[in-house]
Amino acid sequence: MKKLFTILCTVMAVAGFKSADAQSFSMERDTVYYTASGASTQYINNTVIPGSLPVTLKWNIVSTNFPSDWLNAAVICDNNSCYSTASTWASGSAKTSNSYNTSGNHGFDMQLNTANISTSGTYYMKVKLVNTATLDSSYATFVVSANSATSVGGVSKGNEELSVYPNPATSEINFVYDGASDIRTAAIYSIIGKTMAVYRVSGNSANMSLENMPAGIYFIRLANAQGQLVATRKFTKQ
Repeated sequence: MKKLFTILCTVMAVAGFKSADAQSFSMERDTVYYTASGASTQYINNTVIPGSLPVTLKWNIVSTNFPSDWLNAAVICDNNSCYSTASTWASGSAKTSNSYNTSGNHGFDMQLNTANISTSGTYYMKVKLVNTATLDSSYATFVVSANSATSVGGVSKGNEELSVYPNPATSEINFVYDGASDIRTAAIYSIIGKTMAVYRVSGNSANMSLENMPAGIYFIRLANAQGQLVATRKFTKQ
């Protein structure tokens, strides 16, 4: 009898895991990197991938370093409606999507009207999405680069902006920079100037582990192929 009870419990547990798994979802891309071009509305697309059953998502902006003009120029659209990032971020309110079925509209996108921005740089916005049925969660981060010249039709100057996130950080730090700056090395320094880590990098983004670093204030410094300092940013490790 005891053996039968154990088998029944195991079967029920497995069935429960399968049910939860069927409700799960993921994002097509955890992080979307986008470079704006021209003075117009930019469509920065991501996709919700539901499991074998439909999923309804509650979402909110959890962190961002968008300047105020970017916040006013950007909206986030789920499959229900589009919402101003300025009001959503300021209020901290959560929005609820319609059901994401296994077929149909799976979009979860950002729109940024670059004609209405005057601040140059690379900035990020991180959104948390929660399955209302199982409370499983996922994140979608939009990392966007734009030069104010796109809004006035001017000629873009060299952009040496550096964006780091999350800040404060815990186990790792991500950073995005202008790929045209020929960045070759990224180094982390303590507040007293001690070198904590040095990495070779390429492209326009990278990720660095902070696992072996104590809590405190640090700096990321980027250098080009000639060893010249291109950009630096301060961040905090908790």
